Amino acid sequence: MNFFFSLITSEIVVLFNVFYYICGMAPRLLMYFPENDLALAAGVASYTPPPAARALHRAGEALPLWMGRPGDRFVCSGLHNGWYTEICRRFNIIDVDVYDHSDASLEASPWGWSAASRRALENAGYPLSQMPDDRALAHLRELSHRRTAAALHAALAPLLPFPITEAATEARDAAAVENYLDSRPAVIAKAPWSCSGRGLVRSSSMPRHTFVQQCAGIIRRQGSVMLEPEHDKMLDFALLYELDGHGAASFRGISVFATTPRGGYTSNTVASQQRLHAIVEDAAGAGRVDTLAVALARVLPQVVPGYRGALGVDMLVTSRGMIDATVELNLRHTMGFVALEFSRYLAPDVIAALDVIPSPASPAAGAVVRNGLLVSGEIDLTPPCKDFAFRARVYKQ
Repeated sequence: MNFFFSLITSEIVVLFNVFYYICGMAPRLLMYFPENDLALAAGVASYTPPPAARALHRAGEALPLWMGRPGDRFVCSGLHNGWYTEICRRFNIIDVDVYDHSDASLEASPWGWSAASRRALENAGYPLSQMPDDRALAHLRELSHRRTAAALHAALAPLLPFPITEAATEARDAAAVENYLDSRPAVIAKAPWSCSGRGLVRSSSMPRHTFVQQCAGIIRRQGSVMLEPEHDKMLDFALLYELDGHGAASFRGISVFATTPRGGYTSNTVASQQRLHAIVEDAAGAGRVDTLAVALARVLPQVVPGYRGALGVDMLVTSRGMIDATVELNLRHTMGFVALEFSRYLAPDVIAALDVIPSPASPAAGAVVRNGLLVSGEIDLTPPCKDFAFRARVYKQ
């Protein structure tokens, strides 16, 4: 049985990538839109993100270059031609280019869907008629609520031959928050629509009355708050999928990543799927990640009906070896997808870190690239920027 499941995380990933990008799939229009979860919380097309989110967006506009396949295009307001030409030459990237503001034959594939990301694609010249309508976007917004992760837990847990940590609970008033606190020593509260460490409140870091007040504020703004026990974490990882909107979920791969103590994303491990599989198994136990991958492919189309696109399920392994299998459900691309795609440009047996560096002191020091593959050193995956660097750094050969 373990031999069968191991195919899911290696050969099947390769076969899916070949099928998806070569066997008749339409070229895509990609767009980096990291503020999408914040836009979902606002629920308006004219959403203006905070300065830090705008800076992250500007710095990362070229990231889809590494996710693209021949024929794909990406939205970018400005790209240094010398940097782009040199990157494509060194890594043998062919026919992945900036969107020409007119080609309607591409399939829109933004970082995530919201009224704001649809407006951004429309402003870039993509036809409004070929994007989700208001009703579809409202459905996606509801599916993006954190209560969907609790629904996923309910569908997933009965299929697993091992226990997982308890599901999140939705609280709609301060009294429910108080009751939840009474039976648990440490609690994390999560805003229904939030991302990368934002909207998270920990009872262990403040007096009880302050925690309840902050939860009440989230409830006033977003209608409820999701509560779950805080775990002593040993490893963050995610399982990545592509859903076709018609009942099929295809497993893409494993993501192993790191966060700040407050939960904000910092980096991904970039390596072969076999290596990432081994990292997760060492922490979670033999066979468990494979079992999870198969079970999720079965239940995801039921939990997010009609959804088409990239999807990541964030998980963690506790210090006691338990798996929290539904930490977050991301109905969008994530940095895990960037790391998965960039792994195509690593030399065999190389392990790298994909770091997001605020206010970098200097550009990457330099990289050795042979035959289109990163062998050693470090390289910036986007043009140099004072606000953020997206840097791949080899640390094991």
